[in-house]
Amino acid sequence: MNKQLNKIESGKIVLYKNKLEVQLEKDTVWLTQKLMAELFDTERSVITKHIRNILNSKELTKNSVCANFAHTAADGKNYNTTFYNLDMIISVGYRVNSKRGTQFRIWASNVLKQHLIEGYTLNKKQLKQSKKYEELKNAVTLIGNVVQIEDLSAEAKGLAQVISEYTRALDILDDFDHEKLSVPKGTKKAKFELTYEEARKIIEAMKKKFKDSELVGQEKDKSFQSSIGAIYQTFGKKDVYPTIEEKAAHLLYFVTKNHSFIDGNKRIAAALFVCFLQKNGIINRKSGEKRIDNNALVALTLMIASSNPKEKEMIVKVIMNLIC
Repeated sequence: MNKQLNKIESGKIVLYKNKLEVQLEKDTVWLTQKLMAELFDTERSVITKHIRNILNSKELTKNSVCANFAHTAADGKNYNTTFYNLDMIISVGYRVNSKRGTQFRIWASNVLKQHLIEGYTLNKKQLKQSKKYEELKNAVTLIGNVVQIEDLSAEAKGLAQVISEYTRALDILDDFDHEKLSVPKGTKKAKFELTYEEARKIIEAMKKKFKDSELVGQEKDKSFQSSIGAIYQTFGKKDVYPTIEEKAAHLLYFVTKNHSFIDGNKRIAAALFVCFLQKNGIINRKSGEKRIDNNALVALTLMIASSNPKEKEMIVKVIMNLIC
């Protein structure tokens, strides 16, 4: 462990030379609001506000995350005190605007990235009983694991957005974990059809806006035309990719992966993806919120570029579940 968070013994963490008392009960970690404030290096009032918002939004239910334990106060007397389990600790960690809150989100992003790339997550609850305490120690030290990292990169911010999407839809994550992620219902009535000529106009507009070199968008072969045509392919007079979202996901994948240009492949793929959604009238949800955050788009494009071609179907399903 690092210097800042370097010891756990008998339900105690030594944090900056101060002991942080924790409860280890019911296979999880429990902290009070005061201890969460110490863990995330913020004011207790901030923790109180976030817990109230989490419960009011029904992200978590009070009965499932709260418990009363006897707690010895500074005066030596025992009091029944409200503790919150690991589910609440993690939810608060996503909201706290502090350096340690940022470090937590970086750590969580790295965990999801490893899961997406390697295709699995270890379920430590199914390991031997002797390792359960080690799992709890790892859970409590999640902040310390990333304390040396100072800034969030664009990719990390994007992965954090991906995490937030899966946090709101744990059933999607469970299906992904068990390789049962399905193709969601999408929008079948299209307003716009992307042609090769229209795609070239979008590329030239992008080059002009960003004052790119002549190498950006210069095609190496005919594979770009093939990428455009592939999203409209049919079988038995029916579209292979019948919805706008499915076409968009494959467009992002094909243009990124085929590497048809001397330079600018990923930027062109992302620009075409966004324009395709916009011209079909589904760039925003009914609430007005963007279907996919800018940084999440960066993260997904980078993930496609570094992925194994065998992972294509899984990646396309991830994209579709995020934009549907």
